[in-house]
Amino acid sequence: MSNRPALLLLALFFSGCAVQPVRYCPGKQNVQEAIAALKSQREKIVPIRAAGQCLLQYHVEDKVRKENFPVKLWINPPAEIYLQGDIAFDPTGLVLGANTGEFWFWLKPKEISSYWWGTWSSAGYKRGLVLNPSAVLDGFGAVDFQNGDWSLTHGKYDILWQYNDSGELLKRVYIDTCDYRVAKVEYFDSSEKCSVRAEFSNYRKITEGFYVPASIKIVDANDNYVQISLGSVNITQFNEQQRNRLFVRPQPRGFEHIYRIIDGKAVEQGQQ
Repeated sequence: MSNRPALLLLALFFSGCAVQPVRYCPGKQNVQEAIAALKSQREKIVPIRAAGQCLLQYHVEDKVRKENFPVKLWINPPAEIYLQGDIAFDPTGLVLGANTGEFWFWLKPKEISSYWWGTWSSAGYKRGLVLNPSAVLDGFGAVDFQNGDWSLTHGKYDILWQYNDSGELLKRVYIDTCDYRVAKVEYFDSSEKCSVRAEFSNYRKITEGFYVPASIKIVDANDNYVQISLGSVNITQFNEQQRNRLFVRPQPRGFEHIYRIIDGKAVEQGQQ
């Protein structure tokens, strides 16, 4: 009988390719403990500015477009966020923003020239946008537990399930049980199919108890996606002038298409 399989295993072991033991950590005992752990992280978020690189894939008239460009990101917890990307020599060719009342997102390239916006109170606002402000905030530890009913299941991850008052599934939050940071978030449409998936990895410590994901990938059901790699992250402070410039929604002027997100759907609006 040949000893080739055994020799192969030995070769893999000594070459550094031996199978690593699976890391296991027990999860939280109940939904209250899980939410309390994430709320504790939320309280430790500090204002930051960051820079990195972004890969964007989107579809226009059945054609796949890809853009690779630098991005800058500002976050003022718990709800203010602003991200801008330099596309086609335009430093604000892509912008995502949010504050306590509203969110907005635009793409300026002439092939798409579109502006989306909505209010946090609009039902289903989290659905359908590949660059989803709620998803970005979730990955930075700012998960909002004020609305909906939550339940907890266990497995490879602790998974928090969010339902609305009608019992409709809205979101699943996957939490690494060893470091208890968010690994993935799934958002669901009205038929309870996953419409947006966000993945977070390579967390970097910023201050005690506050970690930032250096790798963020957000994918929608149509295979549009954005992949952000953060290179630098720094603690900052915002004065009133900076907050007005970054975190107040600008009027949508100069776009061919303007959409408002209402009940989870993008409704085209007239020009302003």
